[in-house]
Amino acid sequence: MAFPLSQRDSARGIPDAVLAGLAGVTAAALGPLAAMAPRGLPVWAILIALIALAGLTRRGALGRLQRAMPGTAVVLAFLALASLSILWSPSPRAGLTVVEIGYIGLGALAGGAWLSSLPGVEARRLTGLFLFGIFAGVLLFAVEAALDFPLHRWWNHVPAGVEIAESNVPKRTAVLLCLLVWPAAMALDRAGRRGAAFLLPAIFAAACLLLTSRSAMLGVAAGGAAFALALRSPRLVRGALAAVLTVAFVFVLPLVLLFDRVLNLDGADWLFPSARHRVEIWGMAADRALETPFVGQGIDASRALDPERAVSRFGTLTDSLLPLHPHNAFLQIWLELGALGAALALAAALLLLLGTGRFERRLQPFALALFASGLAMASTAYGIWQAWWMGGMLAAGLMLRLAARTPAGGE
Repeated sequence: MAFPLSQRDSARGIPDAVLAGLAGVTAAALGPLAAMAPRGLPVWAILIALIALAGLTRRGALGRLQRAMPGTAVVLAFLALASLSILWSPSPRAGLTVVEIGYIGLGALAGGAWLSSLPGVEARRLTGLFLFGIFAGVLLFAVEAALDFPLHRWWNHVPAGVEIAESNVPKRTAVLLCLLVWPAAMALDRAGRRGAAFLLPAIFAAACLLLTSRSAMLGVAAGGAAFALALRSPRLVRGALAAVLTVAFVFVLPLVLLFDRVLNLDGADWLFPSARHRVEIWGMAADRALETPFVGQGIDASRALDPERAVSRFGTLTDSLLPLHPHNAFLQIWLELGALGAALALAAALLLLLGTGRFERRLQPFALALFASGLAMASTAYGIWQAWWMGGMLAAGLMLRLAARTPAGGE
């Protein structure tokens, strides 16, 4: 099938058939990749950025990138601050982190512009391949879990006697599927299968009860609540999420100090141990953030902060105060890039949230559910700069854009 990126024949650049093949493989591979090799998502992100740039160049549509100029300007300012902060960051991989943020940003900019330019027939083809890949990935992961992860054990050289269900292997897949379930549901809705679109997140929510990832459970619960409310009033849900986002960025430091120092939740017996440990981590991170409140400790500093004789009740601190990151995106940005970084990140997130209002009203609940899921999990789980996690959020956002571009069933 020809790849209809241009209305005129062109001998320049990559042939249309090659672009079509690469795009199809990339869309279909997303589900199996999330299921079996989540840490491969940075490669997926780089590939989709290159495909998008090639597609835009081939049809002479690079000017589409200018349409996202407000958001691009904010992201570039954030990258400039992060790059400058390398000078005072204690992390030896600070520069690499900036590069990773950069190619994720490029993937979002170029990928969004390219997907928005696709003809309906090509968008439908890629959406079908994405759905096929997601269902294949879910089936593969289910079989793996039922058989005690034989492929994961073989690939990662994990002995048979070692417990894997409680490790990060299934948890990474669970949180990625928690994101990807919403663009998949939107794609089903666009295909005229609204019942299946409603059923898919519900099935995933039930499956989460069998998994060990509390972050995925929280994410699917937050997404489901946002989806249900947005069916009645997308504007109300968008406003509520904007308020939550603003409060989280502005008040995260006093809130976590309240939890840790006043309410002493790190010692609350009614909380499960990992939650208590998170509260302690948040308190330690907030203390360090207050030492450099304007521009932070430097990008990626979370993984390399000197403990300075700090003591943890949950284990012995070694050469780093925190276990790689604070398990809270808002706190991590404050810690590493200070108030200036938090202001820029808040602006970028609000622009992204407001962008959900440009979808058809019927599709907005899916977009808001994805935003709520990502927001909930970013508040409690992985380091915001982990490349596979950024790649997962990028993939979910781009597939949402692709599903929205697909003509409705029957058109």
